[in-house]
Amino acid sequence: MKTNKTELILNYIIEAYLDENEPIGSAELGLRMDGMIPASTIRVYFKKLSDLGSLKQLHVSGGRIPTTKAMKHYWSQRLSFKDELAINSLGNLSKILENFKIYCIISGINSEILEEVINYSHKYIILNFKSCEFLLKFDEKIYNFLLNLVGIGLDELYTICSQVGLSELRTKIGLFKRSNVLFISNKTLVYEIYRDDKFEMLLDPSFSSYMSSNLAYEPLFERSYMGVKRDIKLGDKNAVMLCAGSVYEDWEKFFDTIAEVA
Repeated sequence: MKTNKTELILNYIIEAYLDENEPIGSAELGLRMDGMIPASTIRVYFKKLSDLGSLKQLHVSGGRIPTTKAMKHYWSQRLSFKDELAINSLGNLSKILENFKIYCIISGINSEILEEVINYSHKYIILNFKSCEFLLKFDEKIYNFLLNLVGIGLDELYTICSQVGLSELRTKIGLFKRSNVLFISNKTLVYEIYRDDKFEMLLDPSFSSYMSSNLAYEPLFERSYMGVKRDIKLGDKNAVMLCAGSVYEDWEKFFDTIAEVA
């Protein structure tokens, strides 16, 4: 199988940047690759990768660093979520998150299903779930709408509330979900990810329901940031872990460290 030199060189540049957090030149990269490709050839690929939007040069005479576009592609290819992640020490997890500068929120899995919608004397609407219930002021249109939603999950109902403007029910579900938060760390990083009022979304445990896959970039996150959602085992509990941070953090090493230490 023919080696894709462009991809190979880009991966080496990214790995070097993750290790050193500094731009890398062609001579340095040649040494890092043990002379596999001469520096003169590497310079040609530097130009090609720059034209493709995968590398950028901070200074005219300086080395190159990967762009956010390159980092997003790299993590989409590298990160795997096949193995279950088990966490037994929240203390160790906190230290790891601090070292890697990554925000994290862990919530218990909500397997609640809407079982019944009750009209109570045309005064209230009662939504019954297995282990909780929500009370709303009666409204004929809302009642009929909710009757059609019997059987859906709590997360899905929360999303629907956002879409159709059922703010009262959305608030009540949000409060219930916040009571199910098992761990949260590095909240100050959220203000760096969103420099406006949108930061409140990421502090909400329901945020993960907006992620259709394990990885998310724009538009859920600002340009140079990303989010990762994983089903985990916290002690003997099934839970969902949502992490967010810069695309330039070493996410692969981050999860490997958790698996080894936490």
